Amino acid sequence: MEKIKGIVFAYQVRGDSSVPEQLEFLKDLGFRWMRMHIPFPWEDKMFGTLSAQYLRSKEELRKAHAAGFELMVTTPGLGGYRFDEALQKTRWMETLPAFLGEKGSDAYYKNLADACEFVARDLSGIAGEYWQCMNEIDNPIFASHYSDEIVAGTARAQAEGIVRGDPKAKCGINLSKYDEQALRIADLVYAPGHSFGYLGDDQYFGSWQPGTVESWTAVIDALWERYHLPVLANEWGYSSGGEYSTEHVDPKIVPFGLPEECLVQKWFYEVPGGHTEEVQAEYLYKGLQIFAEHPHCIGSFLFCFRDAYKCYHCGGESCPSEDFWGIVRKDLTKKPACEAVKKAFREFYPA
Repeated sequence: MEKIKGIVFAYQVRGDSSVPEQLEFLKDLGFRWMRMHIPFPWEDKMFGTLSAQYLRSKEELRKAHAAGFELMVTTPGLGGYRFDEALQKTRWMETLPAFLGEKGSDAYYKNLADACEFVARDLSGIAGEYWQCMNEIDNPIFASHYSDEIVAGTARAQAEGIVRGDPKAKCGINLSKYDEQALRIADLVYAPGHSFGYLGDDQYFGSWQPGTVESWTAVIDALWERYHLPVLANEWGYSSGGEYSTEHVDPKIVPFGLPEECLVQKWFYEVPGGHTEEVQAEYLYKGLQIFAEHPHCIGSFLFCFRDAYKCYHCGGESCPSEDFWGIVRKDLTKKPACEAVKKAFREFYPA
């Protein structure tokens, strides 16, 4: 099969009139897939009034598909710790509505599956065959204090509904790392009776964790051996900015749900050369080669298109946690990563 050549279309300014040109630019670089989010559909009750947010997101998906991209749709998770501009602090924000029922109950799982079945049918002809159920559910930032069973059960119910709505759909989750917690969650999600078609993983070697881009090979091998499902690099990349520090802070003063990097405004990991745009370009070129050549990897979604204006974790405008992942800068000027990506697609991915 043809490898997925994907990108996460973040961080965009809603209503930006230059989006059509941005989409053509990404196609010229060689990207053919895009990961985009769809929120929960109804604002008041099951099969009730479609929310303005859902309709707006559906239209954005439609435009990207019309521009020639295959779309991997991501479903809403339980919630997330995000910076609240009004309160000027990071807090947990629920995503799923209360009318789904008590989390963990039979009614909750049934309603959630029914909602995802509706979404899959509603996006027929727009959504691609690959779906990402929730986001990094092994990470406390997106799971909070919910039990592993509820987190895994929520993902399984979503996949069940999506496959009912589109029998050709291939669902997966994206682990945030490859460690004990990630495997504990994945074992529950991919237990017998699941409706998943691939296993996704996110790795940011040299930024969020130690290692280099070459560390991906061992992770893909290990996931294949454990679950016998094709592996997708749902998110990967290298931050092109941020200083390096070896001095961690006392874990007791790190608020739950907030990365330590946000407190010190520095990275605790880097690859040789540091966090620069030039090193980022080399990293992405090597990563795309690894994904192209690995027999058990079905492709990747690079994170991401554009540098963020603010870190969604802490609100910082130059926080390394989120602000330097793009292959273009905030003003849409190109980084060296653009040419590196284009070169890698041309050399390692047959047309």
